[in-house]
Amino acid sequence: MSTGVFVWYWLSSIFLAIVLFKPAKKFILVQRVNKAERKLKRPLSEEELKNLEKRSIPMTVFIVLTFSLLFNRILIGKFYLSG
Repeated sequence: MSTGVFVWYWLSSIFLAIVLFKPAKKFILVQRVNKAERKLKRPLSEEELKNLEKRSIPMTVFIVLTFSLLFNRILIGKFYLSG
């Protein structure tokens, strides 16, 4: 992989991860809140919501980074490294 393609791969992967972070975090948080409310059979308090939001950040970062790295690897491999 040439230096230009390598730099483009990392910059575009990081940019994609940043763009996807907020909607992915919201989606994961909604899923976790719904699951917690079903389990507890009551609405969550403000403190419980903040706690769930903090705990959803590492999972979101992992998912978004993994997706963006794999997605860009497939794109760059298909269009830039084909020959």
